[in-house]
Amino acid sequence: MADCRIVNQAVVTSVANIKDISNAYKSDGQAFIDALTTAISAMEGETKDALQKFFTTDVQKFVAEDLPEAINGMAELLDANRQNFEDVDRQIAESISGG
Repeated sequence: MADCRIVNQAVVTSVANIKDISNAYKSDGQAFIDALTTAISAMEGETKDALQKFFTTDVQKFVAEDLPEAINGMAELLDANRQNFEDVDRQIAESISGG
């Protein structure tokens, strides 16, 4: 069995960094949609309507919601695993100390 070692503060810092990245993706995703919308603003007709609908439904959902949520979910999973290590460490210490 391979050894397992976790450096708690490094993981805490990583979780915070990943959450920051998730927020940046969300903000940048919205900026991307805004830029696309601006780029077609002078257009007229059904093509513009179709593009606008595509941007605000399919593309926006992915770049401003789904991707940031997936990244945030990874941060939450990492943090939950870190917490599990912390809990087990505490339980082992209590067992050894008789507490």
